[in-house]
Amino acid sequence: MALSKLLCFFVYFAGQMIDGMANSFFKFKQFTIHQERSAMRVGTDGVLLGAWSRVEKSNRILDIGTGTGLIAIMAAQRSLARIDAVELDFGAASEAAFNVSLSPWKDRITVYCMDFCRFYDKTTKPVYHHILSNPPYFIDSLLPPDGKRERARHTGTLDYEVLFEGAFYLLLPDGKLSLVSPADLQEHLIFIASLYGFYPVRFTYVSGISGKAPKRLLSEWSRARRPLEENAFSIEKRGEGYTLEYIMLTRDFYLKM
Repeated sequence: MALSKLLCFFVYFAGQMIDGMANSFFKFKQFTIHQERSAMRVGTDGVLLGAWSRVEKSNRILDIGTGTGLIAIMAAQRSLARIDAVELDFGAASEAAFNVSLSPWKDRITVYCMDFCRFYDKTTKPVYHHILSNPPYFIDSLLPPDGKRERARHTGTLDYEVLFEGAFYLLLPDGKLSLVSPADLQEHLIFIASLYGFYPVRFTYVSGISGKAPKRLLSEWSRARRPLEENAFSIEKRGEGYTLEYIMLTRDFYLKM
């Protein structure tokens, strides 16, 4: 169910008092992300996906595994869409709802605290033009020790097959699914996508430092087969700071870009 504003404020401030933590937040140009309660804090992956995804013409957007709500809020800044954000962890969902409530786009974003697998079924009517997700990374590794961060990052909770299956039922026929993942999972993603009739339409390979192998893959998928767009960029140029490509991509968000 959607979290009420009263509930999210209560959980957020109660958590603050219980933990006795100092304020922990990340300030962007048009919004602030509080991240005391979420297992996954603001990181480069989420910012990359939120800035890279082509959401401008979308009317309905879904953010799966929203965490702090970062990607959903970035999508709201870049579009006029109504946005739903799903998060399993109650603390993270509460904090996402709190962050949304402080943003300029609070009337267009709804946070749901629930398992994504219960968000849809085979009778679900497709309504979304675009689905976004910064999903877990652990594919072949042993299950890490129990804990919020490990659960948030482990595909035992939210795996790629679940994402593509959900996209199959929730996306409109011309809808798109955009993901950020480790670059070495490209072939795995292509295989899983093919099981649900999705084709890659855009790949961007991201390396941390120029000259190094890509560490991240930004990918866009569709059920309509189109020529694949491929490009690459680095976040930093050794000894020279951020690259022009990274600055141009993120300048609407980072304060010092």
